Amino acid sequence: MADRSTLDMMRSSRIVAYTVGVVCLAAGVFLLVWTDRSETIIGRIAGVLLLLIGLSEVFDAVGTHREGSYWGLLLLRGALNVIVGGALLFWPSPTITVLVWLIGLDLVLTGVIGLIASLQVPADLGRSGIVIRSVVGIVAGVVIMAWPDETVTVLMWIIGIELILLGLVLVWSGYQLSKAARAA
Repeated sequence: MADRSTLDMMRSSRIVAYTVGVVCLAAGVFLLVWTDRSETIIGRIAGVLLLLIGLSEVFDAVGTHREGSYWGLLLLRGALNVIVGGALLFWPSPTITVLVWLIGLDLVLTGVIGLIASLQVPADLGRSGIVIRSVVGIVAGVVIMAWPDETVTVLMWIIGIELILLGLVLVWSGYQLSKAARAA
């Protein structure tokens, strides 16, 4: 039972397969048809989640306040999550654009660090792989930073298509389970 994947477990129950499949199909269609609204809704959902996580981290840090512990870092992490969650909740589009830009910046900085680190790696131990990954990261980061809105739109399309495909697989699995149950 421990070796089964989540998808296998969802496909083994026709009610779960139908329910999750229909929800995935609906969410995928929503992402493809209303890309502009999807960004706002996903941003607000992420904002609520980060806000709740941040508040729980703040309360946990304050509740476990002990001298010599790292409660201050927990408090800082919680406060940052509250700030980002609030920004996503009240200003989803600009915040998502900034987050996408930060991801692009992270890719560029990580790529530059990888190039610098590759100078320390002997050629026979995989330097070329590090260089290739670093250059790809830098290029991807620059593209993402140059076109953050288009990056979000492309991601919405990719996620929408993946959700539709997953939904179809699950609905088909539910149909097969229903057919098998009628035959038995």
